[in-house]
This record gives sequence, C-alpha cells and structure tokens, in this order.
Amino acid sequence: MDKPEVVRTISRVRRVLVSLAAVLAALVATAAAQAENPVVSAVKRSSDARSSLVAMQVTTSAGGKSVVMTGTGAVRGTDVKFSMKIGAGAAASRMDMIMVREPSGFVMYMRTPALKTQLPAGKTWLRIDFEKEAAKLGLDFSAILDTSQTLGPLQSGLVSTSRLGRETVAGKPATHYRAVVDLHRAAAAIPSYAKQIRAIEKATGTRLGRTTQDVWVGTDGRVRRIRSSTPTVVAGTAATSVQTMTFRAYDVPVAISAPPRTQVFDFS
Repeated sequence: MDKPEVVRTISRVRRVLVSLAAVLAALVATAAAQAENPVVSAVKRSSDARSSLVAMQVTTSAGGKSVVMTGTGAVRGTDVKFSMKIGAGAAASRMDMIMVREPSGFVMYMRTPALKTQLPAGKTWLRIDFEKEAAKLGLDFSAILDTSQTLGPLQSGLVSTSRLGRETVAGKPATHYRAVVDLHRAAAAIPSYAKQIRAIEKATGTRLGRTTQDVWVGTDGRVRRIRSSTPTVVAGTAATSVQTMTFRAYDVPVAISAPPRTQVFDFS
C-alpha cells in the first residue's frame, strides 16, 4: 500500500487531535475551580453522563484562508465515534473515526475515501495505535478523557465567569456564559496536566495562557455547547483554531465498537 498517503492522512488527524486536546484540556481546567459556579457545576454534571451525542466544528484560519472541519458523533465513557468532513465543496474530504479502549490501550479505526485505493482488497478500515500516535505528540489522551482523575486537583484554573443571556442551542433553551481560564494556573496544581499543556504548546508552536471560553448551559444543568479559540501554527504561519462542541443529547443509547476484523488493515 501507499504508506506516504497513509502518513499524510494520519498527519491531518494529528492536527485535529491537537485541537481537540486543547479544548478538552481547557474544559477540564474550568471544571474544578468553584463548586458554586454555574459553569463548573454544569461541566461536572455533564461529565457524569453515561453517553452523549455531539456535533463538532473546528475552523482553522491562517493567512486569510480557513479550513473547516465539521462532524457528528457519539461518546460513551472514553469510547468515541465521529463522522467528519474536512474542507468545503468539491475539495472536501470525508472521514469516519472510531476510538475504543482495547487491552493494549486506546486504538483508532479510520475510514476515508482517500485511502480506498491504497488498502488491500476487502479492507476498508485502517487500525492505528492511537496511544502511540498521541505519545509522539507528548499527549496522554487517557488522562485527558478520564475526568475522575483530573477534575479534583485543578483548583484554581477559573479566573472569572460572566452571564451573557439566554439563547437557543440545538433547539433547546440555554444560558450563555463566558469564562476566562488560566491554563497554567490550573496546570500548577497537577504535574500530569502540566505535561499535557507543554505537549500542546510544543505541537502548536505557541504558548497557552489565559483562554476565553463560551459555555451554554441547558435548563437541565448540563453543558449544551462550548466554544474556545486556540492559537496555533500552520505551515510556519501563525493561525487561530476555533473549536465548537455541541452536546445534542445525554444518557441516550449509544453503540460503539471496533469494525469487523476482516475489514481492518493494521497500520504499524
């Protein structure tokens, strides 16, 4: 098979993972500052959900041009599946991703038309050692995703919260808040979190400090949407990545499993 094409595809996935890691890291930092804070309470309550349906959009802008990634998916525990589109119009590429925890650690299965002619006959999914790929970037996604380990120690990440008003998100009423989070203040409370922040800074070529997040909290007390902006670097050019996660439903039946082994090509 054409390994360079696979490597290019994995490289694109890594850039997406760094953006998502920045969102997750900031979300976790927000979650443990003050128990009475409405954003903190909403994040904690959301993290207790058994499952959720989500929609995602990541817009990366550099040099007057933007690349947009949109997708929908589901989360059950630390297992995740997404169907995504990267770009717009005829140039858009599609990708399906499934991330599950296996005995060896986190594994990612990826399917995209870009690899259709590169995989052996009968194979439609590419299996990637997700934990190994993340480790190359210095990221530990098991720690980021395991909120039971990370919520407690982060005591002082939240700087301020302001209420902006009532809006409708995913067809449901929600209150819009704006939170300012100091990622390094939060990182000072737990060494493993500080390691994640350093890895994201190294991967993006930027230094993270205070970040502003918009959080929409539903009438059920759970997060309906979260949006943040992260500085990054694309091909040596300073860029900005805006990530938006919308939680469409919580505690709904979700089935996430690895594809049939007969359809999988193991890339190593």
